[in-house]
Amino acid sequence: MMDLGRLRVLRELKLRGTVAAVADALGYSPSAVSQQLAQLQREVGVAVVERAGRRLRLTPAGEVLAEHAELLLAGARRAEEAAVAASGRVAGVVRLVGFQTALLHILAPALPRLAEMYPDLVLDVVDEEFVRVLRALVLQEIDVVLTDEYSHLPRPRQAELVSEVLVTERMRIALPQEHPLVRAGGPVTLADLAGQAWAIGHVGTNHADLLERTCVELGGFRPDVRYRSNDLLVMFAMVARGGAACLVPDLALAEREEGIAVRDIAGTRVDRRMVLWTRGGAGVRPSVRAVLAELRRSADALVAQRPSLTRGER
Repeated sequence: MMDLGRLRVLRELKLRGTVAAVADALGYSPSAVSQQLAQLQREVGVAVVERAGRRLRLTPAGEVLAEHAELLLAGARRAEEAAVAASGRVAGVVRLVGFQTALLHILAPALPRLAEMYPDLVLDVVDEEFVRVLRALVLQEIDVVLTDEYSHLPRPRQAELVSEVLVTERMRIALPQEHPLVRAGGPVTLADLAGQAWAIGHVGTNHADLLERTCVELGGFRPDVRYRSNDLLVMFAMVARGGAACLVPDLALAEREEGIAVRDIAGTRVDRRMVLWTRGGAGVRPSVRAVLAELRRSADALVAQRPSLTRGER
């Protein structure tokens, strides 16, 4: 009978492409990965990998086996989750990745209640915005993800994942307090900011993509990007001290910062949505289910405190 651990190694090779990447993902040495694959070949009785230069690649038989491995591993995971669910015990590690605002306003308020209700539950939290975060969720490297998406830039949904919009908030423009458009009062037309310096997120982040598209589509210009950071405090400093403009969500609370004024975008509305992601079936685990319930409860409380927010999708 084939070993599920070795089948997972084969599946990881199909997904990641190199033995080194598989070793990093699974915490093995490259030689241990090669040994696992060799043992799997002996169990199956046919070659599942072959040399292609200095790399290993799957043979046609290996491709077929890797597809079946995905089904077998998913079945084993469902069986394990069902057994844990039947026990009703909320324990173990739940790995969560989220962006800064979600961790501050949704996760952090939920932590005391989670700790009180489930003392055997461990939350492993990472503040990160990276392109492959949803892929990491599919690969079972993490259990729960909180991402942002914008009305102009919705993230594509994936069949393997379940998504839920927790909160929708309006995007606005942060400007230096003494900016002429601030003194004029009222909403700001994007076209009037064509010559303005901007502070935005790093290349490849949703925030950076949003600004580029919003300025082009709604303002008719490409933004003059002078400052890049994923840290809100750095962005605020560039606005207040560096004379930059910045697109900010309501929950950034930019209006509380000294030297900054916040104005609505004239003639349109741009929204940011906070999206909760899990794997299909992952909610069966009592630990994951408990975390999801408290995140939803926290979202309810946040919207009740801030009427400018919308619970769910607007």
